[in-house]
This record gives sequence, structure tokens and C-alpha cells, in this order.
Amino acid sequence: MANTPGFYVFEGLDGSGKSTLTRRLLDLLQSKDVPAICFAEPTRYESGIYLRKFLSGEIELSPEKQIEAFLADREVSLQRNILPSLSEKKIVLLDRYMYSTAAYQSGENFSAREILEKNIERKFPKPEIVFYLDLKPEEALSRLKVRDTTADRFETISALQKIYKAYEEILPKNTIRLDANLSPESIAELALNHIDY
Repeated sequence: MANTPGFYVFEGLDGSGKSTLTRRLLDLLQSKDVPAICFAEPTRYESGIYLRKFLSGEIELSPEKQIEAFLADREVSLQRNILPSLSEKKIVLLDRYMYSTAAYQSGENFSAREILEKNIERKFPKPEIVFYLDLKPEEALSRLKVRDTTADRFETISALQKIYKAYEEILPKNTIRLDANLSPESIAELALNHIDY
């Protein structure tokens, strides 16, 4: 599938402010009467709940099974959320996509590029723009420590450093980098300038 206008993806380390940004952008677009909708991966469907159990450490999966689980949930995300919304001419804002899977699941068994290639082989649509909230791993960890949520398996300095490096290897040419240390309002305004509506 060719690039789909109206499909925007938000990437970055945990704690970088992706979820806040997608919600703010959704509010800004809707305030201008622009049809828009916001989703996140993993999904809230059964395939996503299964993944969240892995991320929280409740279950263990082999590297191969991890990637298969992410690909399966992405299929659900596309078929039930993203593609129907795009066909309704809505702007789709997605918190995490194939680039997260590539960066987070990379390691001894699979490189970030290999994982990204597995996604591309499935013909998953490429977003119009990838917004990357750039935040150093040390800063991300300090933000995560003040959260009340229980840490997931990637919330260590070594894991975050590995993910940060992997992102640098696989972010596409249509990536817009945003300084995650700016105020949420400033980041949202900067991102809005790149959204075609």
C-alpha cells in the first residue's frame, strides 16, 4: 500500500510524551472541526492485552513469539482501527507503530532493521509522517521514576539506551524530530504545523 495521507505516527522512548502529544493534537484538530481520531499500539483488543501481559512481565515469550505477537496485534490495529478510520477520511494519530516494535524488540536475536523488514513484508501502510519525540535515555528514566505506574521490562537505563540507539538506525526519512524537553503546548503546535488538514 502506498503512503496514506492522514496517517501520522508518534514514536519515542517511554516518558517522552507521545500519549500527551497525540491527545493534545486530537483536541486541537477537533477544535478546528477536523475529523480526527487517536489510537495506540498495543491495542485494547485481545491481541493487545496479551502483549501487555508480556510487557508487564506477567508472561514470558521467546524473541520470535514476541515479534509474532506484535505483528498479529498490528494486523488487528489496522483492520479494526486505522484502515476503517482512513476510509472515513479521518486523520489518524497513532501512538507507537512498527518503529517501536523494531527499536524495543531488537537485540541479540534480531536487529532493529530485521524487525522493521518483517513489518514491511506484511505490507503495513507507511505513515505520512513519523513524529519522533527526542529524549535522552537518562531523562526518560528520571521521568518514568516519578510516575505512579509499575515499571515495565524496558524501564532500565541499559534498555532505554539500546532502544534509543536502535531508533536512530531505523527512523524513516519522513521523520520529524521534536525536542521532548519543550512544553507540551509548544510540541503540539510544532507538530500541528506539519499535519495536512
